[in-house]
Amino acid sequence: MSVPSGPFGVIAGTPVDTEMGVDFIRKRGFEAVGKPLASSPEEQNILQYQKADALTRKVIAIIGDFQKLNIRKVMIYCNSLSAAIDLELVRQKCSGTNIVTPLQVYRNLASRYRRLMIWAANGRCLETIEKILYENNPAIQIIGVSLLPVINAIENLDRPEAIVDKFNLAGLVLKGFNPEGLVLGCTHLPYLREKLEEELSVPVIDPAEGMLWDPVFAD
Repeated sequence: MSVPSGPFGVIAGTPVDTEMGVDFIRKRGFEAVGKPLASSPEEQNILQYQKADALTRKVIAIIGDFQKLNIRKVMIYCNSLSAAIDLELVRQKCSGTNIVTPLQVYRNLASRYRRLMIWAANGRCLETIEKILYENNPAIQIIGVSLLPVINAIENLDRPEAIVDKFNLAGLVLKGFNPEGLVLGCTHLPYLREKLEEELSVPVIDPAEGMLWDPVFAD
């Protein structure tokens, strides 16, 4: 496995998930600097659905600021943001910077599983994740759910056990479907991972580890 090194730039939708991304990287021994794109999940949702071009330009501008700090490794730590922006344009405009998103991880998941449960922040993100999985494994079976109210509860830093109980999240993993894994298709959702693993009998999959260990981050 390739060995990553910092410093990293982290771009996410809100201050909360941006800080989650920075913390995730720092806990693994690397330097990180974060920059959010919106103040709340609702604002981020509106930008993604109604102002995707402006959102793309903001991402390009932030990466430009990172480049001035000699940060050439950027993690877009947000599934729905990655699904909304024009990633090809971002990479063209920000040449010289290695950029990784959660979407790259799903290509690898597709070949390893036959049935997956996907949780995402909104429908646009869920559609993008499903498209990647089906393109890489047409036979895969998926049940997906969008969970923006859950994301808001995480933004409020409600207790994980209270969120899981309030929204009956364990009940969303349908026993009759027997998924081989639950994919946390929003980078807010690892906030609930420990509680979910206590209540579920299926593996809980967090794409963040795959992002950090992507070969493009190796020296």
